[in-house]
Amino acid sequence: PNCQMMPRFLSPFHIHSLTGGRRSGRRCLLRALGMAPRTPPGGGKWVVLGVLTLVYTQQQWSRYSLNYLAAVDPSKGAKRSIRSATGLTFAQYGVLTGYGFSATFCVAGLFAGRAADVASRTLIIFAGALIWNGALAMIGSSTNFVELLLWRLALGFGQALSNPASYSLLADVFPEEQRAQANGLFACGVYLGGGLASLCLNMATALGWRTACFVVAALGLLLAFLQALLIAEPSRATTTKAAAGAAAAAQEKQEKKQKKNQGPQLLQGRRDGRRDGRDASQDASQDSSSKAGGGGRTLSMALKTIFSSDVVVTLFLAAAFRFCGGFAIGGYMPTTYDAVFPGYATQYSYVNAYVVAFGGFLSSWLGGLVADEWKKTEPRARLYVPALGCVAAIPFLAVCCLASNFYVSILLGLFLEYLVAECWFGPVVAAVQSALPPDCRALAIACFTLIATFFGSLASYLIGLVYDKALRAGQPPDVIRWILLWSVTVSYLAAAALFLLASRFVRNDSSSSSLQGEKKPLLTDDDIDTTTCMKKKKKKKKNSSDDVEETY
Repeated sequence: PNCQMMPRFLSPFHIHSLTGGRRSGRRCLLRALGMAPRTPPGGGKWVVLGVLTLVYTQQQWSRYSLNYLAAVDPSKGAKRSIRSATGLTFAQYGVLTGYGFSATFCVAGLFAGRAADVASRTLIIFAGALIWNGALAMIGSSTNFVELLLWRLALGFGQALSNPASYSLLADVFPEEQRAQANGLFACGVYLGGGLASLCLNMATALGWRTACFVVAALGLLLAFLQALLIAEPSRATTTKAAAGAAAAAQEKQEKKQKKNQGPQLLQGRRDGRRDGRDASQDASQDSSSKAGGGGRTLSMALKTIFSSDVVVTLFLAAAFRFCGGFAIGGYMPTTYDAVFPGYATQYSYVNAYVVAFGGFLSSWLGGLVADEWKKTEPRARLYVPALGCVAAIPFLAVCCLASNFYVSILLGLFLEYLVAECWFGPVVAAVQSALPPDCRALAIACFTLIATFFGSLASYLIGLVYDKALRAGQPPDVIRWILLWSVTVSYLAAAALFLLASRFVRNDSSSSSLQGEKKPLLTDDDIDTTTCMKKKKKKKKNSSDDVEETY
């Protein structure tokens, strides 16, 4: 009781004295630091979601601040324009927003995903926040492209640590029927952070681009310590039980396949097993529990489990194409508005913040909510929603890129594009989580991020090369609108096709979902035979035990 009520600011000596023991004092200290396993109290899942979303929002603000700082015209001087201060070209900018970030983000994310499956996730997120905000502060001190590149790589490394751990926490805290909604709300951090990053245009003009970096980094450090104080590592007990149930069901299914020709002998063996108190599923559950307590699957086993799922692999490919469109919009939409509407820089900064934050938030939240509700009647709903969003967004993107009026372009084009296109992330992540065992989910999110970010970075780099080449060939600066329109349209259509293809595997993979304890498996032939035998036994319950044996 003292441990649960202990204030976090007490020293280890006070904790030791009040709890009256060396072991209990150490346990309380770990809980005070958020390093000991503990299930969040009632209603705590929404606190966890809220704090993680705030950290994620600042993470995205840090990541996309460069996109808007680079949109400031070099003619405004080295204090306000990062391009003027460091001599950035569009090709170099494409490297910084592409592989200059994702080279470390992808590789570190893979190891971070594995670490999140076996270590303290709250500590991983805290360490990542310290690294990326420190790197952002150093970006504000850079004087050339090489320094920007090095600190941008460090920023990518730090941000890679938080995402797998955050999604793993949410998957443990929220039940399966609420995961798409929870993931969708968490993904709102992308749009809230992107909207706040839009304000960096005005921050750079008023304060200077270096000061803008320092302000955002300071806010991130405050949120990192807030997360460390408010979020305790949740218990993995429910995860262990789910993994045990999965292994037990898998073993029982394999046993049925091997002994399907034995028929009555198998049923007799099961009955004898129950009589002796040795139920096969209980033995498998106990065996799996011991394995889970010892660290679960190895890295190679986890990767094999992930990439043996047709639906997961197809979703990885779909997300790769979808990220290509997202990176193109995030990286080159500010440049497009600067080229097409050069006199609206201030208006764009404020209106775009509203468009990205509010439009993306609504789309992400409603996408997860609709997918969860629709899934009650349609098992493939979590993949239909992203496909519909990709296709429906293309006409609004055309309005955004081709309209000659600024307010028509940004309010009827870009806002509505965000409103329908950004519904995809929460349902897709929930589909990946539901298709895999609990001890593979963080690693799966890391693989998901690695593959998608790699191709998204490639798209960002290629668009920068094409735009530089077009400018050297004498094309007007607003040619970027056509480059952006065609590249995003192709990526959206390819992603929609792959989402629909993945939906064809959902029923085939439903057995894997049932193995997680999230769905009850369908009746097998052996189950039907067993039920029939039990009915016969009830009819002849007045018979002798020998008669019952003959019935079986």
